[in-house]
Amino acid sequence: MRMRSKYVPAFFQVFENDSLRDYLEDMALKGWRLVSVGSLFLRFEPCAPHRIRYCVEVMEKPSAYASNQSENLKAYREFCRDAGWDYAGSTGYLHIFFTEDEEAVVVETDPKERYERICQACQGNNRLVYVIFGLLILTNLYSCYVRKTLICVNGWGLLLMVAALAVSLGDFLGWKARAGKSLREEGILPCAPWMRVRRKNGAIIWTILVMSMAPMAYTMGQYSKKTLILVMAGMWIYVMLLAFLFAKLLYWLRMKRAYSAKANMAIYWSVALVICAAACGGALAFIFWIV
Repeated sequence: MRMRSKYVPAFFQVFENDSLRDYLEDMALKGWRLVSVGSLFLRFEPCAPHRIRYCVEVMEKPSAYASNQSENLKAYREFCRDAGWDYAGSTGYLHIFFTEDEEAVVVETDPKERYERICQACQGNNRLVYVIFGLLILTNLYSCYVRKTLICVNGWGLLLMVAALAVSLGDFLGWKARAGKSLREEGILPCAPWMRVRRKNGAIIWTILVMSMAPMAYTMGQYSKKTLILVMAGMWIYVMLLAFLFAKLLYWLRMKRAYSAKANMAIYWSVALVICAAACGGALAFIFWIV
């Protein structure tokens, strides 16, 4: 019996929008139609294998916090609907449209304009990474000061962020160089095979998850196996719950409210800081209690 729906991680960078388009079209040919789009997952339902055309766009003044209820986005969706394209939803900076009409005109923006929007989105995303990176450095320096050492377990968080930042910047800069050359010579943007993109992004995420467990190995000789298992399980549950909660919060702000992108960002990170502070305090109390 075939499953009713399939959830697939939405692991595509903003400059991999055309790769995501190719992936969705390939899924339709295999009998899977995209039915909903979330911050973390894409949901598919089975259908008769057939061609569905997709368009994955980065909107004007791109922001991962921009409300889908703004007048500009509503007007653009109305324009696409009049041209025969339906709106599937958005994940991060990427807005997904689809059609089964072979005669529907292409609604993709000019390659040069798309290039500029993608660069603007990636640069804004990198600024956020710099802020988080700076906070991790300060946290690590404070822990080192308290412990009178050059590096501590929190340093693993710093190393993870360095790795994530290096990969993210390297990916973007490599794409930017290829895209600039392709625009000058052919007038189009490059598109990497979606299978290679998914494997690459999956490998990066799993590497970071495995490395995040390294502090447990570092402290293995100091505490009992039972204590380490409890702490490790607690960390996994904590991370998964936070990821789910923040994804739902961002979805609610973007899909259900018409606040500005700055207001959504302020609400999102204010809630995030309060919840993380409370959760970290509770986690530390639990760890000290079982130790």
